[in-house]
Amino acid sequence: MIPQEDPAAAVREIERCARLGGFVQVNFPPRALEPPGRRRYWPIYEAALHHGFPIGLHVGGVPGHPSTGAGWPTYYLQEHHANMPGMQAVVASFIFEGVLERLPGLRIVLIEGGFTWAPALGWRMDRAWARLCEEVPHVTRPPSEYLREHVFYTTQPIEEPEDPAELGVMLDWIGADRIMFSTDYPHWDFDDPRYAFRTRLTDAQRAAIFGGNARALYRLA
Repeated sequence: MIPQEDPAAAVREIERCARLGGFVQVNFPPRALEPPGRRRYWPIYEAALHHGFPIGLHVGGVPGHPSTGAGWPTYYLQEHHANMPGMQAVVASFIFEGVLERLPGLRIVLIEGGFTWAPALGWRMDRAWARLCEEVPHVTRPPSEYLREHVFYTTQPIEEPEDPAELGVMLDWIGADRIMFSTDYPHWDFDDPRYAFRTRLTDAQRAAIFGGNARALYRLA
């Protein structure tokens, strides 16, 4: 964990942990004082990339701003659902602020934010970028390409449609190599690996999602 609102201190912590060894990821909440793609945070990402650490963003955090675009929610149920649009805003910030263009080796892991929203976000960003690309000349490719190449997702909470085959369609667009199984145990909405992913997976997809992708990303034996 790093204090992302103090980038200089965050960089020192990354360097300290790199010297110690045994660490595989830099974590901080996606809800920051400013969108995480802003330049004040770039030294953090440069240090993480230098030491081979992905950036992990676990849902949550209370930076002082309302947790939804419509203000503070009344019920936890509203707050729970607000995690997903928050992750979408994080992804858009990394792409349109130019972080992923500047640091092509950086990897972003979205933790406990679901994943089936990613295709629609990619399509929406591509459509807007096609008309507004002059505003962001540093974004040299369709946003969905950055999304596919740089962003990883953990599965929990899996959005499970009535027809399991529909989940397979989302998985095909995102890529099975970008999904990592997570349980969130012992929280009330944790996913049991025995019953998760009701859609049909190939043996290769199952091996990747339930272990192989994480081992490759975090360089685990």
